[in-house]
Amino acid sequence: MTFDSISFIYLFLPVGILLFRAVPQRYRTPYLAVLSWLFYLLAGVPALLILLANCLLDFVLLGFLYLYQGTARSTIYSLFAAKAVAVLCLVLFYSSFQPGASIGIFVYTATLIGYLWDLYQGRAQAFYSFWEYAVFTTFFGKAFLGPVVRYERFVPQLAGLRSSATLISRGAVWFVTGLAKKVVIASGIVAIYSEMASVPMEDYSFFSAWMLLFSGAMSIFFTISAYSDMARGLCSMFGLEVPRIIYYPYQAKSFVECLSRINMSLYDLALDVVSGSAESVRALKRYRQADTKKLAAVLAGVLAVAFWLRPSPIMLLWAVFMFAMILAERYLYFGLIRYMPGLLQSAFTFLVFLFSLSLPIVPSIWQLGDFLAILIGFPGQRMLSNETSYFLSTNYLSVLFALIFFTSIPDRLAMLFARRFPDTAEWLMALFNCTLLVLSTALLL
Repeated sequence: MTFDSISFIYLFLPVGILLFRAVPQRYRTPYLAVLSWLFYLLAGVPALLILLANCLLDFVLLGFLYLYQGTARSTIYSLFAAKAVAVLCLVLFYSSFQPGASIGIFVYTATLIGYLWDLYQGRAQAFYSFWEYAVFTTFFGKAFLGPVVRYERFVPQLAGLRSSATLISRGAVWFVTGLAKKVVIASGIVAIYSEMASVPMEDYSFFSAWMLLFSGAMSIFFTISAYSDMARGLCSMFGLEVPRIIYYPYQAKSFVECLSRINMSLYDLALDVVSGSAESVRALKRYRQADTKKLAAVLAGVLAVAFWLRPSPIMLLWAVFMFAMILAERYLYFGLIRYMPGLLQSAFTFLVFLFSLSLPIVPSIWQLGDFLAILIGFPGQRMLSNETSYFLSTNYLSVLFALIFFTSIPDRLAMLFARRFPDTAEWLMALFNCTLLVLSTALLL
């Protein structure tokens, strides 16, 4: 079961919300834990067993950790975090043989590491309720891509879970928006990317090579954005508030801003653990005043985002390249780019980001040189191929929607219209979301 399946949209979710409203408030946290485990069971038995076993074991281990306050406290915390990462790696390896087994494990591990860090820093309290810990780490609404929630913002909400028509309607808007992004835009863009990636290297033209990179970048953005909206919507329906995962990274004016916007919660967690304060690192202007510790925190954030996108050695190489671009921006051409118009800064950052995707996209590292020669228009290369024309003609609507919605311009225009014409905007939004739901359902069928 996934968020974009008919059984989830029209059966699991409505029944889950109705029962949540019927359950007395003091039992709503246990109910959300059981509902989450039911979701994992329907998604795949291995996913449920892995997450449930981790949840039970870690809760018991945390109980012993609370009692231990010896001099080797930091070592015990580090070993606990290392154990969580080791389990994550084993599950990711196992999932290659059992598809679906890794659902939720990355989010669970990152959430646990964030909690251990907050507990070590004194910003979190001990869990005395297993149900609260279970919802904190395994709530199904953030199962696929997150966000990675922190104790101080998420757990206090569990003490007063409430359900209202306002929260459900707001959540439904977010969920339907995310569903439409996934079904209408992301699926079409992913189809273009998959079809073009299957083309042999010798058949690529200049335009098809750049189209491959563009479709890869748009697949990343719209897939993450879709699950981010759906996660926020699902949490809102059950009385919870979580941050968004991604925020228009391709309109960023610097590389570090671009990468940090791909998964903001995970990036901030990495900054916090390495530097001690994510806010102090984010406040730096293009990291011109960053010391070695803060630069190490930036590197950790880039590596975490890269591993989250795809846990593979080639993604680590991609992360190193992007960090090298961050250093180049800091030490080499900051004085030049700072005087460029904002639009040109964003265009330059996006262009280099597209160029960097050659590393994870090219099937073999040995073909990278040939692919780069095509990208830069090496003499003798074709400009357009029949395959590219065909793929674009069959998925042109997805490409058109991607070009329209991959920046925040539509959101800003909608907000401006809502401020000037609030009543009209409310009716148009309701009609628009109903249309999106009908269209998404038709495409799913």
